[in-house]
Amino acid sequence: MSFPKDDVDPEATLSLDSGPVIASLERAQKPYVLEQLQGPGAPRRFVLQLAEMIIGRSLQAHISVDSALLSRQHVQLVRSGPEYACKDLGSKNGFYVNGVRAHSAVLRDGDTLQLGDVVMIYREGE
Repeated sequence: MSFPKDDVDPEATLSLDSGPVIASLERAQKPYVLEQLQGPGAPRRFVLQLAEMIIGRSLQAHISVDSALLSRQHVQLVRSGPEYACKDLGSKNGFYVNGVRAHSAVLRDGDTLQLGDVVMIYREGE
């Protein structure tokens, strides 16, 4: 299909208001993150990309922190839909969410996760 040249305005521009669409895409691309604030190696930032991840002292852990107060495999993070939950893997020192000892917990944006001398803040994606 061709258009007659006389119908084309060379000064015309097409403008689309994509504000809400761009904002929606930015939210969808925002990663889930643990920000380590205290402990060996802090400050550090860990992007949570897998459906299941292990935090521990072991070099084979997905998130490895060289702290004598952490077990080799201390906590497991599991993503279910739009949220992550953490579960103690039988660690000696356990873990705390917002200062309360837990065996398992669903994390919410801004929660503090403490494993021994390691303190992290959970940041929700999407």
